[in-house]
Amino acid sequence: MPPNEKTGGTIRGLKAGERATAFFVIRKKEWKTKKDGTPYMLFELGDASGRLSATLWENVPAAGEAYQVGDVVKVQGTVMDYNDTRQLSIDRIRKAEPGDGVDPKDFLRSGRSDTEDGFKRLQEMTASIATAPLRRLLERLFADSDFRNRFKEAPGGKLWHHAAIGGLVEHTVSVASLCDALARLYADLDRDLLVTGAILHDLGKTDEYAWDRGFIDYSDEGRLWGHIVMGAQRVRAEIERMETSEGFPAELKKRLLHMVLSHQGKLEQGSPVLPMTREAVALYYADELDSKLNALDHIIERDAEPGKTWSRFIQLLDRFVYFGDGKPKN
Repeated sequence: MPPNEKTGGTIRGLKAGERATAFFVIRKKEWKTKKDGTPYMLFELGDASGRLSATLWENVPAAGEAYQVGDVVKVQGTVMDYNDTRQLSIDRIRKAEPGDGVDPKDFLRSGRSDTEDGFKRLQEMTASIATAPLRRLLERLFADSDFRNRFKEAPGGKLWHHAAIGGLVEHTVSVASLCDALARLYADLDRDLLVTGAILHDLGKTDEYAWDRGFIDYSDEGRLWGHIVMGAQRVRAEIERMETSEGFPAELKKRLLHMVLSHQGKLEQGSPVLPMTREAVALYYADELDSKLNALDHIIERDAEPGKTWSRFIQLLDRFVYFGDGKPKN
């Protein structure tokens, strides 16, 4: 049985007024009360195509005990629009059963590119690095098969950009490729250092995120420490092992760790320090470009409909996004 069997497709295809029967994963749940004191349960449901608010009005106390975040449920209800947002009014709900053949992984989006091809591209870029300590650092970090497999599977974001299984590889390949191109355009950039920093900049996302419950969320450590600190810790620990066994230049260590720590560009965006070298500035803008373009792709995929020329207002961008007239480009 596919992860979502219902009239009209997945969450992205739901239309106001239709009846829907589908499997979802519970992403959030919250007790709510109407003005007259009537309790109801507000869920955020998810599948591989998106998220959906859903309300349950009957047997609320029992439902509050029975259904938890991370549960896969089969839901029947009516789709409606409320405040320009698609919602579901639940009539029936039950937990998924073994015979349903539903796996939490069915509810996770997959990246647009092939992960194995992407990782092979990163290996090729690693092999092209002439600065031996940097090349050896990359080889050592990815020699651990458990870490390598987790890196291949990890998302590149929770909701905003590259929020899909394999998204981290997709994002890393794009940023490293942009940095490689920048190094050809600006001769004073240290190409080997810049590409190494690009491959390593989001390494901490392998530990920041958890995706075993059917949706991407923060791990406890990820919420407490963040991927920048976690990634810098992993890189620094490997460099220190190299210093003991085979040596690692002190200047390279300073510059590379600075790139990891400053790659989000601004203190208010989570970087502990601002970019203070040419390579760090280049990495920040390459990372920013790829993340913003991927986020725009996601907005267009989510919001664009026939006859609709603008997205809803995007708070994180502080703007609307223009879709155009939808006619084919010449």
